[in-house]
Amino acid sequence: MGLDDRITEILDYVLNQATRFELELVGEALRKRMERESSIGMSQIDVRGMARSMAEGIEKQMGIGGEAVHRASRRLVADMIRNEKPDISEREMNALLDRWVPGKGPGGSSGMPRDMLLAMIEQFVSYSMGEMSAEEKREFPAGWHQKYWGAFPSDIQILIRDYIQGKIGKNQFWKGVRESPAMLK
Repeated sequence: MGLDDRITEILDYVLNQATRFELELVGEALRKRMERESSIGMSQIDVRGMARSMAEGIEKQMGIGGEAVHRASRRLVADMIRNEKPDISEREMNALLDRWVPGKGPGGSSGMPRDMLLAMIEQFVSYSMGEMSAEEKREFPAGWHQKYWGAFPSDIQILIRDYIQGKIGKNQFWKGVRESPAMLK
């Protein structure tokens, strides 16, 4: 498969099949790549904003989001890694993928981008408090809330549990989330 075919396949997947979650992952991967390669400095470019806008625009135009973008993101990042280091072992590859394209596998939330973790917390709490619309619920794959829960660091799980059970208020909850070590990454 030639380079043009691979790019066409990736773009087709992103535009026609990817879920919102997967688009967010692609956006984050693009942000990291642009940060690494930017020669004019990140202070002059809002890559995160650009990626988020692109993902939102694609989602709005195509009505897409989810697990497929995650798989596509992992494949894309794996291809980039293999181009730089063709002799990388599968174990090393999976460790890098878990760190750079989190969400699946044993890496859980370690190395998860702050914005992504915040979005997951908001979605999980909205679902758990009965505030998520039926339309929003349909955007997520089956069992997503269990996967999110497993990806949250234990201190975030405790905060979520206490908030949902009414043991702490909204302000205390979000203050605790902001002060979590996971948010300092």
